[in-house]
Amino acid sequence: MTHFDAIRHDDLMGLYELTRTMSRLEDDADILRTVLKHFVIQIGAEVGAFIYYNIREDAFEVRMIESTLTVHDTDNYFSQTIFRKILKTREALLSFDTQSDTEYSASQSVVINHIHAILAFPLIINDQVYGIMYFDSRHSRQKFTEASRQLLTFFAPIASLTLAHALRGKAMHRENVALKKLLPQKPLPDIIGESRPMQQLTRLVHKVAPTDASVLILGENGVGKDLVARAIHRLSSRHNKPYLAQFVGNLPASILESELFGYKKGAFTGANEDKMGLFEAVHGGTLFLDEISELSMDLQAKLLRVLQNKEIKRLGENTIRKVDVRIIAASNKDLKQLIREGKFRDDLYYRLNVIAIKVPPLRDRREDIPLLARHIIRTAGDGSDKKISQAALKKLMVYNWPGNVRQLENVLQRALIISESAMIEEEDIVLEDEQEAENMEGTMEELKNRLIRERIRQFNGNKTLAAKSLDISLRSLQMKARELGL
Repeated sequence: MTHFDAIRHDDLMGLYELTRTMSRLEDDADILRTVLKHFVIQIGAEVGAFIYYNIREDAFEVRMIESTLTVHDTDNYFSQTIFRKILKTREALLSFDTQSDTEYSASQSVVINHIHAILAFPLIINDQVYGIMYFDSRHSRQKFTEASRQLLTFFAPIASLTLAHALRGKAMHRENVALKKLLPQKPLPDIIGESRPMQQLTRLVHKVAPTDASVLILGENGVGKDLVARAIHRLSSRHNKPYLAQFVGNLPASILESELFGYKKGAFTGANEDKMGLFEAVHGGTLFLDEISELSMDLQAKLLRVLQNKEIKRLGENTIRKVDVRIIAASNKDLKQLIREGKFRDDLYYRLNVIAIKVPPLRDRREDIPLLARHIIRTAGDGSDKKISQAALKKLMVYNWPGNVRQLENVLQRALIISESAMIEEEDIVLEDEQEAENMEGTMEELKNRLIRERIRQFNGNKTLAAKSLDISLRSLQMKARELGL
């Protein structure tokens, strides 16, 4: 057992206060800095440093310095000889007169930097030297004594244990963050889908929802932009406040303006009483503006003022009313193209497009079709308990779905009516000629992909026959089918 000399009362009280302070710290860097500052003062050191031992590289790295001096060249300031000795002995080291000490006087760093006294001790974690706490002095070395070395020997296990606890906490936090990234997000309310595009959409909505940023939802008709907007509201801090949706398209500008901003009695013929607009009605909540591209230029300017100043004026009055509303807008058109054509304000676009969310079309997430189909059939409300056959599902999955989920709902509702058994079969799935005609719209590449899907469906998955009908090689068709996820 190590023999300890009598340790002064003041030193013990200082150690007691230091351990109390360390017990309240959770960050390893804060613990190390606190220890360095304490002993720099306690033993009158001019330089204190934490030296990390990189066990993989078998190298020492200066991680932290507390000093009354300016230490520029850390590589040549600290003695590797001293660090190697501590690494070997795993004990606190004292050199009271380093310049005369034959063991260290030959060290270039000791001579060049005029170091006269050194105290250092190891931090040992999991039976490995994690690092070294180092102190030295050029002038004041009265407290570089055997009693101080013994004090540091006594303190070293306490410091090591506290540091190990902080490092475990940090490692657990990193692991939790990594696991959260790997784990799938909770499903979005009312939205069905497990495909990669829908997983990406889910992650983005979960990130966006807690913020108060304006959101622009983009996507084709029928993809469910309204469901995404509602999900954002329900996952936000405004979920207990109102949520209202207003379809902008096909409404005369005057009617839409009165709906959004409200009006004062007598503002126009038929305005027989004051009316609150949607911005006021949804105060504190979320307003979803669907097909924002159809908004007139005059209303675009007024909406921009709402976004910038959070205030409105009812039609026919001059009173300014403050509103707190989160705006979520949606469009199935290319707003940048409309800006180029002078049909949409670029400043409004950038105000709305703080966060853009692209909802994938159904043809880009075909693996979700079985889930969607079974959900639609289960919730149809016709009182039946019908199932859907694999052949019928296969027919649904090879179709291009220009009308997206909305079209899928219509097809399945019609199938529920047509079907005469407990099972919806392939012949119950009617894809109208008009829908097929719409399917001819698109680029040459899109048309080619649709034709390949249709031929593979037509030949019940027999790629040899499908390739012959298309007059292409089987290998070419296989490569294209793999690319299309068929």
